[in-house]
Amino acid sequence: MKKLYLLLLMIALSIFVVSCTDIELPITPVDTNDYTEQIELIAETIDEMIPEVVNSNFILPTYTDYEITYSFGEETLTNEFIYESPFYDRDEELSYTIKRGNTELNFESEFRHLSLDSGHNNTKIYLTLPVSLGQVEREDYVQTDVRVETKKNGIGVIEHETTAAQLRGRGNSTWFLSDKKPYRLRFDENTSILGMPAAKNYVLLAEHADKSLMRNVITQKMVSLMNDLPYSLETRFVELYINEDYRGVYVLTEQVEVHKNKFMIESIPGVANTGYFFELDQRFYDQNITPGWDWIVVRNIPYEIKEPDADDLAFTSAHATYLKAYIESVENALIAKSNYESLINLDNWIANFIVHEFVKNVDVGWSSVFMYKEKDGPLQYGPLWDFDLSYGNADYIDYGPEGFYGMRQYKNRMFKLMMDILEVRLLYREKFNDFYLDILPEMYEMIPVLASSISNMANRNFLKWDIMNSYVWPNPSEVLAQTTHAGQVQYVLSFMNLRAEWMHEEINSQDFYYAEFGD
Repeated sequence: MKKLYLLLLMIALSIFVVSCTDIELPITPVDTNDYTEQIELIAETIDEMIPEVVNSNFILPTYTDYEITYSFGEETLTNEFIYESPFYDRDEELSYTIKRGNTELNFESEFRHLSLDSGHNNTKIYLTLPVSLGQVEREDYVQTDVRVETKKNGIGVIEHETTAAQLRGRGNSTWFLSDKKPYRLRFDENTSILGMPAAKNYVLLAEHADKSLMRNVITQKMVSLMNDLPYSLETRFVELYINEDYRGVYVLTEQVEVHKNKFMIESIPGVANTGYFFELDQRFYDQNITPGWDWIVVRNIPYEIKEPDADDLAFTSAHATYLKAYIESVENALIAKSNYESLINLDNWIANFIVHEFVKNVDVGWSSVFMYKEKDGPLQYGPLWDFDLSYGNADYIDYGPEGFYGMRQYKNRMFKLMMDILEVRLLYREKFNDFYLDILPEMYEMIPVLASSISNMANRNFLKWDIMNSYVWPNPSEVLAQTTHAGQVQYVLSFMNLRAEWMHEEINSQDFYYAEFGD
């Protein structure tokens, strides 16, 4: 019975298949038209719509009945170009294909891709105070209205505008030595401007003694390329106006602080083994401070505890006791040349001191040297800060591109102790050679491009502050000899090149192997 059933089923299927062969299926007509002329007209329109200068997102054009595919580099784009800052300004191409029917044509649209810190962003910050600028002091904030104007894809926009902000002075020597002063700008709530992390506190650096205007920015760019330094500060070149008075070129940057949106470690007052953020600061000795609370002194080196916050009611002297004991244990391990790797992040330490030594930073053992330790974690350095008196810009030290500087007992004690250890010196040599081969070439390419982007701003700055032919403390004679902004930038580049070659030769020598660093 089953065999008969199967036979009948096969016969029925055969009849069905034969009958289907007689059915004529509809054929989709092929569009054989030539759309070249129309596509080329569309391409001309697209080229006009794509910004010549790109520093923000923009919508990609689409056309009914035409299939358009965009690509940037190796990435295929959909409806929008998503801006990501390049390391420095570059000429780029947006590729796209337009297709209709059998006609398919490829095109490229050129644009200038700006970095976030490019001077071509044309950013201006206007502060309006209820008092004269001369009444602004370092200790107390005054209310200020803030308007930030910039260009997005070549079009002027108001980036941010608020009355909920305050201003005060900041700095030490930089506050007292010039009428062009640095400031702290504080918003009432976390605020992101110019793509920077949302925070209340920002800093406006005057860069008056740095006639290149670039040393702090260059250093942060360098740090951003180094894997073992976890946080580089965002920087933006701006022109500042206060009460409608032009104040020149400033560098807007982040306040060095622990913050959930920026440099974050968990720091709990009342708990001894917690996260710590602190600063080596020899200015302790200029103040009438008793150590043991938010200041500690270890073998005559003073440190100020920034986090946990000493103003928190849960903060106790146990925090100072814990941190002091930990730093002492680090020093003892370095002196003994054993067990130090369990207490410090050695790769981080080496990267930190490569930067300080390469740029010959005057403050390597004086102040603005920040350190941190997370709960149960090793001691680390960062973020790096304050490099206007580096790259050969301090006449009160051995400022030239030759000679080791920081690994001295009277400069940075920790640097000296770590460099006394052969294994550390060999790793320092290896890391510096990588820095020399991988990081510096990119810096040499970046600096002239960044300098060119702020050239017009710099010219306006030095019309306001006519200092190119004047001594500004602590400019060496070689800096004073450069009477143009381009010359100042070239001085920095020449210092970097000469310093790199000298260090490369010395670090790979037998003297370095045997810790002979000169006088």
